[in-house]
Amino acid sequence: MALFKFQGQKQFRVRSPRRDRETDAARAARLLALVDGLRKEIERERDGLRNRHESVAFQAAFSQQALEDDEATSMSPAISDLTDMMIRYAERISALEKQIDFVTGLRAQAKLFPLENEEVGASAAGKGRRLA
Repeated sequence: MALFKFQGQKQFRVRSPRRDRETDAARAARLLALVDGLRKEIERERDGLRNRHESVAFQAAFSQQALEDDEATSMSPAISDLTDMMIRYAERISALEKQIDFVTGLRAQAKLFPLENEEVGASAAGKGRRLA
């Protein structure tokens, strides 16, 4: 019988729905800020690589032109290195684009996070009322 004896002891209390909503909203805001920060970080890396990729492409084009004009006979290895560098930049840029797409989708899901919690909370509250 001691299991049901609450007199003289603190009763179990549930936080108010308003406080739960505020907590959920703050958590959702932090989640969105984190996802937005990740996206900006990835975009900065991608944009920097794009700029370097363009610079390497120009160098390769001028080196190739010089080689074709017989102005430089030792340019072939440099052109090969620049080509390899351009390929690596393009592959990384592609990977970053995929990351941006993933994080964008994650943000869309994160925006739904507080709404989904409200639905779960409302459902639980409705079940609680039915039991009472």
